Amino acid sequence: MKVSGKIIQYNSKEFKAIFERLFPSMCILASNILKSDGKGKDIAQEAFVKLWEKDKEDFTDENSLKAYLYVLVRNACISQLRKEKKLSRTTLDEAYILVEKEFLNEVLREETYNLLHEAIKELSPQSQQVVNLTLKGYRNQDIAEELNISINTVKTVKKRAYKLLREKLGNQFVSALFASFFHFF
Repeated sequence: MKVSGKIIQYNSKEFKAIFERLFPSMCILASNILKSDGKGKDIAQEAFVKLWEKDKEDFTDENSLKAYLYVLVRNACISQLRKEKKLSRTTLDEAYILVEKEFLNEVLREETYNLLHEAIKELSPQSQQVVNLTLKGYRNQDIAEELNISINTVKTVKKRAYKLLREKLGNQFVSALFASFFHFF
C-alpha cells in the first residue's frame, strides 16, 4: 500500500506505527456501534486484515487511510448487526440510517477526543496529569491527593491548562469538550 506516495510494507515499522495509531480508534468506533468490546476489537482487526489484503491501495495521506478504515469498520458493523438479526425489525433503509447516524456520531466523538489528547500532550507534564485525571472523573481533592499537591495548586494548574487548551483549540470547541468529556466537581 502507499500512503502519501510512500510504499508501506505490511511487516514494516511504518505499518506497525499506523496500526498502533489507528487501531484503538477503530476498536472504540466498532465497540460503541455494536455495544460489545470483544466484537468491536474483532471488527477492527478484520478491517486491518482487509487493508492488508488490498496491498495495491494508494492513499493520498493518513487521513484518507483513516477514512477508508472507518468505512470498512462501519460496513462490517452493519454486516454484524444483520447477522445477529438486530436489523430485522426495521427496513434495511431505516436500519442503515440508524447505523449511519450512530457511525457519524462516533467518528466525530473519536476525532474530537483525538484532537483533545493531541493538545493535552503539548501541556506541561503536571498539567497533563491534572487534565487527564479530570478527564477520568477525578475531583480536585482526589487529584491533589493522587499527585501529592495542594488543592489550590490543582485549581491553578487546571485553570492554566484550560486557558492553553482554549487558545490551541478555540474557545467554543473547548467549551463543548468540557461539557462532553470532563466531569466538574
